[in-house]
Amino acid sequence: MNSKMIGKAIAGGICFGILASFNASQGRASAAPAPTIPEAATAPAPSNIDKQLLGQWQGTVPSGQSFTFVFAPEGKLFLMAKGPDGAARAKEMRYKVNLGQKPMHLDVGLSSTETVQTVFELTPEGQMRLQLQGTNPGQPRPDSLNEQATVFKKVSDTTALPAETQVIGY
Repeated sequence: MNSKMIGKAIAGGICFGILASFNASQGRASAAPAPTIPEAATAPAPSNIDKQLLGQWQGTVPSGQSFTFVFAPEGKLFLMAKGPDGAARAKEMRYKVNLGQKPMHLDVGLSSTETVQTVFELTPEGQMRLQLQGTNPGQPRPDSLNEQATVFKKVSDTTALPAETQVIGY
């Protein structure tokens, strides 16, 4: 699975399509440690918002496809869903937030060479609005969230993937 395809799928709001293609990538799962987004190595102590992000967030794109982002410690991010065979699969990525901006910045490392820059906000209702539509690796960060921003609901504080999940490495 190439990271350009992943970036375009994330950008287009069809994250579930990425995971549906995992059948072709099952042999590439990796348990080896992966490089991190460089800034993550010297990250300051977690803020309250960093802590609020940790856990599982479920969203549905306009086409009706549902998927889950799992924000884990040390800047790890997993895109998780069930593959066409019913098996749980997750694509490992990296993330970094910049809380000093409005809206807050989120960088999603698809691979060691490709990053998608986007924006997000946490709502008073405890949801996360994330701008996926119109973002691509190497493209400028959106200035704001628009009406097409994907709304995620936090479904768990758990940062661990289910035991039988097949992970496609970073």
